[in-house]
Amino acid sequence: MKHDVLVPTFQRRDGRGLFVEALNGGPWETLVFGSMKRDAELGHHYHKKTEVCFFLTKGRAEVSIVHVETREREQLQFAAPQGVRLRVNESHVIRFLEDSDFVMLKSQRYDPDDPDTFSHPVEAAPAGR
Repeated sequence: MKHDVLVPTFQRRDGRGLFVEALNGGPWETLVFGSMKRDAELGHHYHKKTEVCFFLTKGRAEVSIVHVETREREQLQFAAPQGVRLRVNESHVIRFLEDSDFVMLKSQRYDPDDPDTFSHPVEAAPAGR
């Protein structure tokens, strides 16, 4: 299990402002955005069918990931404008290191009758991993 920190595929800053193409391609059906406070957490779950692309537009975060079948672990830190792509069967928790804004793309639409969200607590990876 190897994750890369996602960086924008294109950026333009000029007198009008900033334009960032965060990702170019993918199977996305749902767009979610929000703001989280420092020390808040999202996750402690995994999906069996849904991939997630999580991208910061402001702030810093850390993601801890554990594959629920192989038990392989990984931990990444990133800052805006960066993110991470989470695959199926990867339980994850995103910890916000400062007040942050984010965009999240999901490959499956949320269905309350079949939410594809399975609780699985994730602790931070031990030091040195």
